[in-house]
Amino acid sequence: MRSQRHKRYKLLLDEGLSPRQNSRELNSLHDVKHIKHYLKFAGLSDQKVFDKASREGRLLVTFNIKDFQFLIEKNKPSVIALSTQLSNERADLKMRKALKEIKASQMNGYLISISNSGIVFKHIYSQTLLRK
Repeated sequence: MRSQRHKRYKLLLDEGLSPRQNSRELNSLHDVKHIKHYLKFAGLSDQKVFDKASREGRLLVTFNIKDFQFLIEKNKPSVIALSTQLSNERADLKMRKALKEIKASQMNGYLISISNSGIVFKHIYSQTLLRK
């Protein structure tokens, strides 16, 4: 039996998250960049952070879902919303689990909520249409 090949995702951590070094396992399995600590872009607007993630084909990881959920579109990268109640270790574990479960169709236009109670994949595109 052939083992499944690991899929390496590209992630962009928003400014409010800990530096990528605090997510050792996630960082070793995926291409993780931090908007402030690695890319040296501090103080960018949410729109500019989202645009950067989109240009680079990265899933955006943030605590600030309140503002980012309105930027999610059909052909734009999905956003991973982490609960502020998760420790760095727990967030690392749950993000790795979510990335194992993600389907190709969920890479764009989804809000992926990660909390102590679980992981929820929510298609946002139809709601975006209603707001315009």
